[in-house]
Amino acid sequence: MKLVTTTKTKLITKPISISFKKFSQNEIETIASIESESSEFPWTKNQLSESISNLNNLCYAVSVKSQIVGYVIAMPAADSADILNITIHKDFKRKGYGSSLIDYLTKELISKGIKTIFLEVRRGNFAAISLYSSLGFEEISVRKNYYTKNSNQLSTREDGIIMRLELST
Repeated sequence: MKLVTTTKTKLITKPISISFKKFSQNEIETIASIESESSEFPWTKNQLSESISNLNNLCYAVSVKSQIVGYVIAMPAADSADILNITIHKDFKRKGYGSSLIDYLTKELISKGIKTIFLEVRRGNFAAISLYSSLGFEEISVRKNYYTKNSNQLSTREDGIIMRLELST
């Protein structure tokens, strides 16, 4: 006869230190590394540097335990803003950091009088589309054959989905 003992345990969660900050050219190596490791179609270091150098753009990073794990670059204009790029390090995806970063950006944009956020995403980026939809973004337009699917087959193209989020003040 076997005796089986079961024990009930409580799930213990430890708070993780998450923070947001503006970033600049000083963090370009970290940002470029996250971009190249985590994006199927990464921006070049030069593209990132030019966007960061534009003083009108808003550049925010999300850090976990003081380590940058993602970033967003947005371009405000009048009462709207465009999210130009958002990337979370591949090891930190699907853990809420992307939505936290967009929430932080949204609060910053509202404080600047922004009423609408726009972004564009590849039709095949299902994870990103799902995230944006869950945050209230709606598809408003399609740019047919806007993106090149890969650099080896320039004739293979992919649609760009334009999404919008109306902000409440």
